[in-house]
Amino acid sequence: MRISRLIAAAATAILAQIPAVPASAADQLPLDWTISPSRSVPDKVHLEVKYEHGRNRSSHSSPIRMAELQGLTAAQLASAEGGPVRFSLAREAGTLDCQGVMRQRRGTGDCRFSGNAAFADSLARRGIGRPSLRQHFNLTMTDVGTPLLAELDRQGYRKPTLEQLIGLGIHGANVDYLRGLNAAGYRLGDPGKLTAMRIHGVTPDYIRELIAISPSYRGISADDLVAMRIHGISSEKVRGLAQLGYTNLSHGQLMQMAIHGVTTDYVRGMQEAGYRRLSADELVQMRIHGVTPKFVREMADAGYRNLSGQQLLQLRIHGVNADMARRANAAIRN
Repeated sequence: MRISRLIAAAATAILAQIPAVPASAADQLPLDWTISPSRSVPDKVHLEVKYEHGRNRSSHSSPIRMAELQGLTAAQLASAEGGPVRFSLAREAGTLDCQGVMRQRRGTGDCRFSGNAAFADSLARRGIGRPSLRQHFNLTMTDVGTPLLAELDRQGYRKPTLEQLIGLGIHGANVDYLRGLNAAGYRLGDPGKLTAMRIHGVTPDYIRELIAISPSYRGISADDLVAMRIHGISSEKVRGLAQLGYTNLSHGQLMQMAIHGVTTDYVRGMQEAGYRRLSADELVQMRIHGVTPKFVREMADAGYRNLSGQQLLQLRIHGVNADMARRANAAIRN
């Protein structure tokens, strides 16, 4: 925090000594940048670029390779004394020209954005539309370019809107992701569905892992895969159930089990209590009505052993607990 305040306090005086970056007529976005160390990758920094323009607000924050920040050197980044810097980030959709101050791998300043007119023309020719300044900036920051457009065309996707393109970029539905889904058998046609799959973590690896657990998971619809991920059905959970003997569950059964809390721990607990042949549907019904391993043990302690799953279920449905069972047993003996 002390370093950040020092940078902010010095920024005004230092920036006044740096010649302003020329602004074009299209430069209207008041952009601010900050740089901080990337914790995960040594050759990257964490770059955030944001603006507030009327009611429009935008913030893009991600690790970025130092090589992409043209003009910013490793020495400037690591300088203990700090000083003025200028760098640019050039992508197909546009370029950021930035200036500011850096000290000990942290910095702040402002940028000017210049959209690539040729890229805007290309979008218009494709029938997608000509981006506004805000859209052009967002396309640049999410690194949306011709390779993504070409892959969407190659796979027969419907023409995306500009906002759909930005959404694909924001959520990382890039060329590699499209090709991975295609290799797994998924050409969705709808860019919106593609974004939904990426948002909820339906990755090519997830699909391959499910199929490796059981071929019955091949061909699950995109909507069902999204629903499974929304309800927290990871490949690890599916594998855990398979190891307990539930190898060919349908996606519907997996959903019901997840919704009602039939976890691997619950199934294992019921098996340890002597119930190894329960169907997925029986497990769901028992979990809904509170038939737990603890309940089974309590009923056994009260003298009711080797009950069937249906008997246990009926007892819980009718509100019978272990105390009631003990009193009934005592009455019978007397």
